[in-house]
Amino acid sequence: MADTFAKRLKFLLLLCVLTVVIASGCVTGPTQGAGGPGFVVEKFDTTLDLIESGEPVGLQLEVRNQGDYNGEMGIGAPAIAELMSIDPMEWTVTPSPLVDLGTILARDIESQTQGGVGRANWELIAPLLQRGQRKIYEIRSRVYYQYETKAIRPVWFVTTEELRRIVQNGESLASDPVTQTAGPLTVTVNAGPFVKAREWTDARFQLQIRIDNTGGGQVRGRNYPIAIEVKWPQWVMPVEGYCPPETMWGMPIYDDIPPGLLQPVGTFIYMWDGRSTDVTCEFQILQPPASRTQGNFEVKLGYIYSIDRTTQITVKGMEEF
Repeated sequence: MADTFAKRLKFLLLLCVLTVVIASGCVTGPTQGAGGPGFVVEKFDTTLDLIESGEPVGLQLEVRNQGDYNGEMGIGAPAIAELMSIDPMEWTVTPSPLVDLGTILARDIESQTQGGVGRANWELIAPLLQRGQRKIYEIRSRVYYQYETKAIRPVWFVTTEELRRIVQNGESLASDPVTQTAGPLTVTVNAGPFVKAREWTDARFQLQIRIDNTGGGQVRGRNYPIAIEVKWPQWVMPVEGYCPPETMWGMPIYDDIPPGLLQPVGTFIYMWDGRSTDVTCEFQILQPPASRTQGNFEVKLGYIYSIDRTTQITVKGMEEF
């Protein structure tokens, strides 16, 4: 029975590897954390559902940072709210359709505290309608915010001799857990498939990065730009010298965000359809470790994101024209 188990283990290991590299692309561990929402609008309501023409009404917005990003200075992610679908020729809006929400702190899993809340309050004066008229207005709010998502993929590197010893001793090669911060963009990082090589310097493998929009909103900027930074262990190098291998040079155009938000900087990729995108980098092993060693591939994304929320208010006409 033991011999049969050992043979099966050896077959699975060789099938997975067939090279001098073992990575978590083939032997995976559990995942800690998950991609999820960054900011969530918890409240967007009017103080009254029905008002008469020319009457004032209050509008309240509350948004919470349910993700893990705390901004560059650790004091929260910056955000701006905008009141939309309001015709300034009909409605009077005070103080302004744009409200700076400041920086909003992220959640803290260790202390089990929720993320911070940003608030905006507007006062509106309803348009003038003729007596007998009744009109339902849909009012939209949009929250823009700067955010980052990070993921770390641990990968095992072993020599041929080390692999042989692992097979003979029936040891496990499960990697450390994959970690990812919570945000509106989800990152999946896999290593493999691999290429069989006679020498370390010939060994090549792929790093596959998948980015999905899971936050229920939209990446801002033309063609949905995302700043990406990839870090790798010192004993490997991208075959083309950089990762990602294909980028669109020049700064992206952000003509759909309000002033006050800093634009991401770095190497940019584009989501194009706004839903997902893939990046594949080929790596070459330059200086192999002398024994079994785990190295980390780190991916960081920077972007500007927005979420919308709508509410309705009914205006009853009271004017004699």
